[in-house]
Amino acid sequence: MIKKTILKVEGKKVTLDFLDHVHHLVAINESLVYGAADHYRHVRGLIYVDVPAIVGITGACENVDTLFKVGNRLDLPLFFSQTGQLALEQALQTIHGAWTVIHSGRDETEEDARHLRQFRLTEEEADCTLAGMTRKNYDEDAMYEFLLANIQGVVQAMLTSIIKHHGDVLRTVYKRDITKLTYAAKHPFARILYEDAVKLLNTNGFPSLKFGDDLGSAQEAKIVQLVNKPGQELPVFIMKYPKEIKFFNMKVSGRDQRVVLSADLIFPYAGEGTGASVREHDFAKLNTRLLTSQMYKLHLSRGGKYKDFKWYLDIIKSKTPFPHAGYGIGNDRVLQYVLGTADIHHGSLFAQLNEQTEDWDKAKYGQAGFLTKQNKHILLSIGTSEDKAALRDVIDHLSQGERYVLYATKHTHEYLKKAGIITSQVYKVSEDGKPNIADMIASRSLDLIINIPTRLADRDEAMITDGKKIRTEAVSRGINLITDIEVAKMVIEKLAQE
Repeated sequence: MIKKTILKVEGKKVTLDFLDHVHHLVAINESLVYGAADHYRHVRGLIYVDVPAIVGITGACENVDTLFKVGNRLDLPLFFSQTGQLALEQALQTIHGAWTVIHSGRDETEEDARHLRQFRLTEEEADCTLAGMTRKNYDEDAMYEFLLANIQGVVQAMLTSIIKHHGDVLRTVYKRDITKLTYAAKHPFARILYEDAVKLLNTNGFPSLKFGDDLGSAQEAKIVQLVNKPGQELPVFIMKYPKEIKFFNMKVSGRDQRVVLSADLIFPYAGEGTGASVREHDFAKLNTRLLTSQMYKLHLSRGGKYKDFKWYLDIIKSKTPFPHAGYGIGNDRVLQYVLGTADIHHGSLFAQLNEQTEDWDKAKYGQAGFLTKQNKHILLSIGTSEDKAALRDVIDHLSQGERYVLYATKHTHEYLKKAGIITSQVYKVSEDGKPNIADMIASRSLDLIINIPTRLADRDEAMITDGKKIRTEAVSRGINLITDIEVAKMVIEKLAQE
């Protein structure tokens, strides 16, 4: 029996056979993609650039708390990308304008009417030469207007293509009033400054909202309602957000140092569908923005380093790319707006197909470990040179396998490195460095700790304290702990044989 899909379109109940909805959604989505592609190639002259799906944290991240980690043999910190922005900025070293479509992944705790775990983003980065400027006569305000015009242009191209090929389906099957979409495809989108939006919301149901607060979905929806005239459903640009709540490479306005030259495009029904900004091209300013950002502080607290951003900073410092701007458009949010439904799943082909595959069914909780090889993380902190030598060969054997990731404190790390054994250095509790053993134990990142004490009378207090804290915390967290050299040797030999 074919199940039904029930949508609320503009508040009206629409019931379709599941496969009929998938069929229409495939076709409507195709028109969206082709409409955007034709606009980029034939109107704008941009070049399509493939960007990597698996990248390091600095190339992946919009929200560090929702990153999908990608397992690999070397246990490198790799993630499923959330945005192709920085890769497109890399491309601007050799071309003037680039666009792409990526599959973005967000490890959301729950999927709801507004959030998906995987969706598509159409992204662009274009430099000032396409706006008729050079580095010498660059005008950030002109670049900002160029950016907004680019976003409006491609969204309208998407809408025009969909209406042209599927207007009848939207009207007859989905009961959608396409006159509102047609109007939006031909007229300028509405605009409001973030600061004015806060003031408007203060007098319309949100009296406690203040400058510097991020806007939630209910507040964004209220702005769309208040800014649009009766009978209109124009997307709304909310412009120039406070710099503290936006990504570090968004350019601070020369006219108002409180804000960045950013814009979020808010769609009726769907909410925020586009994030955009002029990018900071001054290395010194960019570097300062990074170092003072909350995102960077969080990055450091989780074991990240400044050098993780060095490749990007070096590109900007080289002045190889011209000053530029860019954005990402959530395709599924555009489709949600086109359908006129409050639930983003109805506009997501991924979400619809998952109704059959059930890949995200919670009944499968915990099964990943049975279907994939899970690496085990082992910490080595071995006191004397004699003990290090006694364990060297069995540790070498263990390191040849693919199941174990080895960490070591400084002297153990250096000893094993000379022996050609790869470990990742970690810092003791008393040391100032990341990753720190205390953090790794607290987060239960370790499966086994081999901590062989020096047992010398002249050990300093820090050494005694470090060892005691490691052992105490390991036991309290339920992490396997070995402190005897002979036991350690037997266990490592056993693990190496598995």
